[in-house]
Amino acid sequence: MKITVEQTIRSKSIAETFSEVAENYHQKAEIQLKVANGLISSLMPWKNTLQDGPILEIGCGTGFLSEQLIKEFPDRDILLTDISEGMLRFCENRLEKEGLLTNKISFDKLNVDELTDETEEYSLIISNFTPQWFSDTAIGLEKLSKQLKPNGLLLCTFPGNHTFSEWYTNCLELGLPFTANPLPDVEEVVIKLSMNPVQVDYYENDLYQEFEKSLDFFRHLKEIGVSISVTGKHFFPKQLKLLTNFWDKKESGSIKVKWHVVYLAAKKDGE
Repeated sequence: MKITVEQTIRSKSIAETFSEVAENYHQKAEIQLKVANGLISSLMPWKNTLQDGPILEIGCGTGFLSEQLIKEFPDRDILLTDISEGMLRFCENRLEKEGLLTNKISFDKLNVDELTDETEEYSLIISNFTPQWFSDTAIGLEKLSKQLKPNGLLLCTFPGNHTFSEWYTNCLELGLPFTANPLPDVEEVVIKLSMNPVQVDYYENDLYQEFEKSLDFFRHLKEIGVSISVTGKHFFPKQLKLLTNFWDKKESGSIKVKWHVVYLAAKKDGE
């Protein structure tokens, strides 16, 4: 399926944004790091039963997950990919400094929206907090499942559609537009993905991040690249001021923001 001009522009914007914030992301993306740790833990029960073959990471970012994959699977060929060249460079340089690069590790720029072939090459495809950036999360995961060997495993995490519910509620009360990017509905993703020859399971977990003021939350999103709008929706300055003043007064102290985290596993059927 050929991608549209709109998808191309969207992907370019995402790639450029994350290239600009790579260092900040590595220092400040605490939720993403915590979820990466949870994802590697969820992989461990499958570690000794994985099919032979290489591992593919989608959206390696600065290497939160990559580092652990290399340590857990030192004898496997691992391909680390990202849509952002800046993230790829940061990840490669960091892993090299830490002495983790071997001839088993390779890097490549990859946009899942552009995948067309069905190689059935990988024993494991894994992705942390990246599928929500696909043009369509379910279609992207379907494409990835077609890259798996028979009995191969696809593991991923993404923020679900109940993320930032506090932001949404405050906008609703004030009659303001909710400008966050739309996030995947896990039930819809599972239904669509299950139409393929894979067995799908998932669980959800809410994580909370605390900020002194609501404006600090919005600054944090910008610092780690997550504030980029894929819909073109933005607050006007007066709207943002109205929202942050209302939110801060409502909480009368520090604010907590929910990340609705989805862990999804899809095992491909055998031959």
